[in-house]
Amino acid sequence: MSYEILYKKELCENQYEIRIKAPYVVKNAKAGQFVILRPLKDSERIPLTIADYDRENGVLTVVYMAVGFTTKQLATLNVGDSIYDLAGPLGAPTHIE
Repeated sequence: MSYEILYKKELCENQYEIRIKAPYVVKNAKAGQFVILRPLKDSERIPLTIADYDRENGVLTVVYMAVGFTTKQLATLNVGDSIYDLAGPLGAPTHIE
């Protein structure tokens, strides 16, 4: 499965928003859940909170700061590149009335 980066924006210094094609992840995503991803084959696994999702188009949005080794690796990827591995949604969803 390919997790293509469809959109990338630097929100401020070292803080990024990316949108990833991940239809199986967003199919069951709920508020408050997270994903675990590896940007490259030799990367460590990192958890990132789901910021938003578009079920209709199968698009997952995450926002992160590039401060550690692996988030800096993730920041080197651009639109058209693919995330090596992505698992989720994980965690207990937030209860919203």
